[in-house]
Amino acid sequence: MTVADDMTARADELYRIHLRHLDDCPACSTGAECSQGVRLRRAVRAARLAADKRWPRWT
Repeated sequence: MTVADDMTARADELYRIHLRHLDDCPACSTGAECSQGVRLRRAVRAARLAADKRWPRWT
């Protein structure tokens, strides 16, 4: 497993954690935002950006 694969796997795991939070959180399921949901969403976005920067765009 390469570093890029590891970073992609981490981003996928954070996304699954975020989806579980959305299912379990009463505030998020009604459309309101909670602080944990915002933090998880930012972490997922940052992990995906970090994983994307590892891949060359031309391959």
